[in-house]
Amino acid sequence: MRRRLVTREATVDALQLGVDLDDLRLPIKEAVPAAARLGFRAIEFGLGGAELAEATTTQSGRRHFLRFAKDHGLSAAAASADFPGLRLTDAVRVEERIDRTRAVLQAAGAMHIPVVTAGVGALTDAATGSPSATAIEALRQIARDAERSGVIYAIRPSADAPEPLAAFLSSLDTPHVRICLDPAAMLMSGTSPHRLLALRSGDVVLSHVRDATAGAPGRGGAETAIGEGDVDFLSHLMLLDASGYHGPHIVRRQTSEHPLRDLASAREYLARLQAELTE
Repeated sequence: MRRRLVTREATVDALQLGVDLDDLRLPIKEAVPAAARLGFRAIEFGLGGAELAEATTTQSGRRHFLRFAKDHGLSAAAASADFPGLRLTDAVRVEERIDRTRAVLQAAGAMHIPVVTAGVGALTDAATGSPSATAIEALRQIARDAERSGVIYAIRPSADAPEPLAAFLSSLDTPHVRICLDPAAMLMSGTSPHRLLALRSGDVVLSHVRDATAGAPGRGGAETAIGEGDVDFLSHLMLLDASGYHGPHIVRRQTSEHPLRDLASAREYLARLQAELTE
């Protein structure tokens, strides 16, 4: 039975560590075995890009990819649907974002991948906290598409303050739009992931483990190697566990010149964290 992080008998294995294949910056046939060699057991990967989209277009292609991952001891925890430049608040291009997201949701559903994550930028007005009507309608349509595909669409909050974002999610009133919590993304924008977790703990369906320096109004933070930034991982992981989240933690490193080295170091950091918990 998996031991829980809130106990002092917690282990790194209990964290169900995974990695985003895109962060490895390798062709898929190399990224999968590399993830396994690094000691990860779950993967997230982008289905919006050309390589995987082409490889998973057919039923046989999807089966082959999943079998390839399974043969390396990896389970598919999530897919991602990131489309830079296509904002949910942009009334001119939002339909394109919805259409492309729908295609990813359908592919994920066909592959029995439970969660599709996406960066969404600001969904509320920074000054007033008012929600974007365009984003609300777009996410309601995406929620319907997610339901039809048997998938959860998990937004990765970053720029929105916790209280307006929590109200935004309440207004959607759907179980098919939830949260992938990336503490670094929020910290870089000067917002509090722990406050959002307190407000919407039941909405977290995936955890990203990433570090960064804290930002402030008018000055954004920056991603760092895990353990070199301002994220308090001990508190963060314990709060996640106490809130009822026991799913995978996807370790991220997006800006490094040496991603394989940094991701290996991240696992070592988490091993040291385990040692602190069990002393």
